[in-house]
Amino acid sequence: MSAPDSLLRNRDFQLLVVGQGLSMLGTSAAVITLPLLVLAATGSPLRVGLVEAVWTGATAVAFLAAGPIADRFDRRTVMLTCECGRVLASAAFALAISLGWATMPVLFAAGVVFGLLTAPHSAAGLAVLRTLVPERKLGTALAVNRVRAHAAGLLGPVLGGFLFTVHPSLPFWLNAASFVVSASSVYALRSTVDPEERAEARWWAAVRTGLRFVWRDRALRSLTLIASAQNFAIEGVSLTVVVATVDHGASSVTVGVLYDFWAGGALVGAVLAPRVMDRTSHRRTLLGGSVLCALVVPLMAVSPSPVVLAPLLTLCGAAVAVSSSVIVLEQVVRTPDHLQGRMNSTVGLVLMVTPAVGAAVAGLLLERLPAELSYLCFGALLAVLAAATARESRSVWPRPPHPFAANSSAAV
Repeated sequence: MSAPDSLLRNRDFQLLVVGQGLSMLGTSAAVITLPLLVLAATGSPLRVGLVEAVWTGATAVAFLAAGPIADRFDRRTVMLTCECGRVLASAAFALAISLGWATMPVLFAAGVVFGLLTAPHSAAGLAVLRTLVPERKLGTALAVNRVRAHAAGLLGPVLGGFLFTVHPSLPFWLNAASFVVSASSVYALRSTVDPEERAEARWWAAVRTGLRFVWRDRALRSLTLIASAQNFAIEGVSLTVVVATVDHGASSVTVGVLYDFWAGGALVGAVLAPRVMDRTSHRRTLLGGSVLCALVVPLMAVSPSPVVLAPLLTLCGAAVAVSSSVIVLEQVVRTPDHLQGRMNSTVGLVLMVTPAVGAAVAGLLLERLPAELSYLCFGALLAVLAAATARESRSVWPRPPHPFAANSSAAV
């Protein structure tokens, strides 16, 4: 069945957008409270970094199997299974918090379970999106996808911070409910979302195919490494913001509001990205976002005051969103349908490993050094990354912008 030309009349696309958007809202509300939960229990930035590293690292490792799963089995079944598992896992974790059982081993175990369920869902989800919309609308659909994610990121932190003040378990109960809604929307899809060709039966052969495909494509390889390094630094900055503001007496609601400024900037960046790509080259768009991040992060060392941090987080969020829009569009467009899951798996593995390391490094820095030095360290890394992006992007785009960019700002 061919996909409707208009995204507004595309029933399955709208179902996916709404269901996954609510799932992201619940996840965003829960994720913001995780470092607050660990800080309240232990008071140790290092332990906060370790917990976040386990949660992110488990997802990264799970991506090794996620791509072959998404390319071998019915993708709707994969997403449904993962969402049902996340309902049970989130409810169990919320119950553990309510009963006072949220010890460090429980936090680590929960991170592993969520990672094992999140990675296949993510790998299958992006592949499903590609099958639900016509190719010439793909740029717009990806932009809508990112706007949805950032809108959830805008509302989730404040909602999570407020619920955390009522009871620490409430954000995770909300997360469980959001997964129920998401599973229902996936179940209601009518389109065929099977991969066009089945992946190899042997797991490692399928993994190797994805790794080889990404590594041999110069553009995919370079863009993945750039995004991975950026994720490392941004995760470190994010944890530094939480620890620094809490150390200076900020409440969980204040931390949530600061994340809202970040998410608001990211939302604006996601909305503007298609128009920016329509008016300039992908290379300049990516480089501009990298340079802006490198300029903004060191300024966060000036003061831990939310008044100072809020506009800086907004600018940084917008810059990251614009850069990410370029990278995701190139990844999806350059990959054939039957390799989408394995490409997502390979890219997801690389992109999720570095935030785990970034969280651990930030926790170690904050345990031993003032937050101001942590900001400066990650700012210096972003400056080096901007220089590397300027050099590498010349070989990635020796041609005009991708034709999908011209359609990405078309009316939905």
